[in-house]
Amino acid sequence: MKKNIVGLVIVIASILNMSVASVASASTLEVIQQQQEQKKDEINSLQSEVNSVLEEVSDLSRVLAELDTEIEQKKSEVEQTEAEVAEQEELVAARLDQARERLQSIQLNDFSGNVVLAILEAESLGDLLSRTLAVVRLTDASNQQIVSAEEEVQKLADLQEKLIVSHQELEEQKAEALVQRDRFDDKLNSLQALIQNNQEELTTLVKREAAEEARIEEARRVAREEAQRAAAEAEQAQAKAARQTAEARASQSSQEVSTSSSDSTETVSASETVSSSNTSNASSSASQPAKTSKPAAQSKPAPSQPASQSSAKTLRVQATGYSTKQPNLSTHTATGIDLRVNPRVIAVDPRVIPLGSMVEVEGMGVYIAGDTGGAIKGNIIDIHFETVAQALNWGRRNVTIRILK
Repeated sequence: MKKNIVGLVIVIASILNMSVASVASASTLEVIQQQQEQKKDEINSLQSEVNSVLEEVSDLSRVLAELDTEIEQKKSEVEQTEAEVAEQEELVAARLDQARERLQSIQLNDFSGNVVLAILEAESLGDLLSRTLAVVRLTDASNQQIVSAEEEVQKLADLQEKLIVSHQELEEQKAEALVQRDRFDDKLNSLQALIQNNQEELTTLVKREAAEEARIEEARRVAREEAQRAAAEAEQAQAKAARQTAEARASQSSQEVSTSSSDSTETVSASETVSSSNTSNASSSASQPAKTSKPAAQSKPAPSQPASQSSAKTLRVQATGYSTKQPNLSTHTATGIDLRVNPRVIAVDPRVIPLGSMVEVEGMGVYIAGDTGGAIKGNIIDIHFETVAQALNWGRRNVTIRILK
C-alpha cells in the first residue's frame, strides 16, 4: 500500500512540475511575443517616416530640375543680351563716325553760310520759321540717332545686369536645394540603418520564440515520459504486492487437505495469471514511444541590405507597374517593407540596382529599391502603385533613372 501511495505521489508531482514549467514557459513566450509586436510597430513607424522623406526628396528633385531649366534659360538670355549689347555698341560707334564725317563735310562746303543765306531769303515769318526748323532738324537728326543708340545700349546693359543677378540667385537656390537634399539623404540613411537594426532584433526575437516553443515542447515530452514511468513503476509495485499476497496464501493453504490445497493452488495460479497480465500491460504501456514533438517553425530571417550603394548612376530601363492590392500579392516586400505603410518602392534586379538604394524615376520622383521579382531581370524595374488602376494606367514604359545612393 505504501508503495502504491509513493507511485501516486510521483505521478502527481510529475504532473505538477509539467504544469509549473508550462506556465513559466508560457509567460516567457508571451513576453517575447510582446517584444516582437513592439519591434513590428517601430519598423512600421520608421517605414512611414521613410515614405514621407521620399516624398519630400521627390518634390525637391522636381524643384532642382526646374531650377536647372531656369538657370539654362537665364544663361542663354544673358549670352543673347551680351551679343545685343555688343551689336548696339557697334551701331553707336558707326553713327559717331557718320557724325564726324558730316561735320567735316559741313566745314569743307561752307554749310553754315548757306544755312544763314537760306534763312535770310525767307519771304515771310512763317517761311522763316519753317526754314529754321528744317535746319535744326537736319543738324539734330544725327545727334538724336546717337543719343537713341546710346540709350538702347544702356537699356541692354541694365537688362544684362538683371539677368546676371537673376542667374546668380537661381544658382544660390540650387545650392541650398542640394544642401537640403544631402540632409534628406543622411536622414534616409539613418532611418534605413534603424530599420535594419530593428529587423535584425525582430529576427532574433523570432528565433528566441521558436527556441522557447521547442523548449516547452521538450519539457512537456519529458514530463509525459516521467509520468508514464511513474505509472509503470506503480503498476509493477502493485503486481509485486499481489504476487507476495498470493504466495503467502499458498503457503498457508499447503497445510490443509489436498482438495483445499488444489483449490488454493488454482486460486494462486489465477492470481498469477492476472498479475502477469497486469505486468504485461504495464510493460507494454511503458514501452510505447513518446510522441515526437513537432519541429518548431523556423522564422525566415529578414534579408540584409547591401552596405554599398551606387551614387548618381544613370540607367535607361523598362518600367512596369504593380500594386499590393492585386490578388495573391503580399503586403510586404522581399526586404520586409510594409507597402501599406511605405508605398514608394520599386522591385529591381539586385545585380543591377543594389537593394536599399534611393532611385529617382523620371517623372515619378524618388523611390527605394526594396523588392525583387522573378520577371525583374537586368534593366527592368517594377514600380509599386497604391491602386491597381494606377498600375494598369502606367503599363510598360522606357524611362531614365538615377541611382542616388
